[in-house]
Amino acid sequence: MRYSALGEPLRVGLGIHRAALFSILYDAVLAEAIPVHTSAEITASELGPNGQRALVMADGAREGPFDLIVDALGTRTPLAAPTGKELAYGALWASLDWPEGSALNPHALEQRYRAASIMAGVLPIGTAPHDARAKAALFWSIKGADVPKWRAAGLDAWKSDVRAVWPAVQPLLDQISDAEQLVFARYAHRTLKKPGETGLIHIGDAWHSASPQLGQGANMALLDAWALALGLREGSDVPDAIARAIACRRFHVWLYQVLTAFFTPVYQSDSRLIPFLRDRLVGPVSKVWPAPLVQAALVSGLVGGPLGRLGLR
Repeated sequence: MRYSALGEPLRVGLGIHRAALFSILYDAVLAEAIPVHTSAEITASELGPNGQRALVMADGAREGPFDLIVDALGTRTPLAAPTGKELAYGALWASLDWPEGSALNPHALEQRYRAASIMAGVLPIGTAPHDARAKAALFWSIKGADVPKWRAAGLDAWKSDVRAVWPAVQPLLDQISDAEQLVFARYAHRTLKKPGETGLIHIGDAWHSASPQLGQGANMALLDAWALALGLREGSDVPDAIARAIACRRFHVWLYQVLTAFFTPVYQSDSRLIPFLRDRLVGPVSKVWPAPLVQAALVSGLVGGPLGRLGLR
């Protein structure tokens, strides 16, 4: 898949370290002298009689009340009731130094598959804050139920499995000496029916989470945040701002949740038939116009035209 199929030079994919996104937000918080509370576990929120909402902490203390709480706590947020379902497959992830001079492409996401049950991937993710070295994300598809077995087998056995699928990642494997360098990410498909209520809005994975097959996690969260900023700027009050933000995003969120659920078995499942069809039919067809354009729009997050209603382009 090539972004050039979109026909616009500035439409590119940008791999970015999550720590870099956090650093931008954190620096903005510090610049505004907003207090940061650490070592505080949030367990719930509580609506007061005046329409403001407080955060309930694990020790029973209350923080607030606030005019608006923005829930960006992710898939397992304590500020919303559990919903959706966890997926059998997740992935092991490691952030490593980019191996200069290797056969890996520093400008593209690359993946190797065996059917849909085995997958290795490498994503260039730029630099982390305060570190000029280019980074790579190495990931390996694995079932959550198989993680204990993976730990018991040891790193050498796992590295052997990865090399068998993709020998070129050896320079990345050489940087891993401890299983603690790998983080298991558990995926879930869930969407809140009510992403907003009085004094509270859920954004990003706290509103909608999915497997990362289309690579839209950060994109969707950033668009949610932009929609909220727009709502607060243009809305008459906080309830109106929440309603505006949700209205701007609801269709696009729904569309990509459906698309991601459809594509997930193609790339992470125990099916033998689906990946067979993927390789024998979808692969060749994807090279015939307009398939390259559709693919590029899909993984750019542009299907459904989300930017126009946000005043973006």
